[in-house]
Amino acid sequence: MSDSDAKLLFRDNPEAIARHLTDAFEQNELVAVVTAIRQVLHAQNVKAFARESGLRRDGLYHTFSGKLDPHLGRVLKVLQGLNVRLTVVPLPPKPKPPRPKLGRPIKPK
Repeated sequence: MSDSDAKLLFRDNPEAIARHLTDAFEQNELVAVVTAIRQVLHAQNVKAFARESGLRRDGLYHTFSGKLDPHLGRVLKVLQGLNVRLTVVPLPPKPKPPRPKLGRPIKPK
């Protein structure tokens, strides 16, 4: 997605932002989520967004550069600043091995 397309689609459009970020979170991959957040942030005026959200502009660029794992608190502040929220849904069930019983093992006599 080009920067101009992203600006047209995501600037001050919480519904489009929510759809885009939901698609990224559904992949359950950090790289996809950070990339999607970075695309949305670049579509905003980052300097104005930083001022309004109380975050530093250089911190936003550094956090969502894709080179590090962003802190959850920062992600939540960015989502709040974008006027969207994070929703958690269960993953499809996967087979699990049986769990051992709890308690002390019985000592042999």
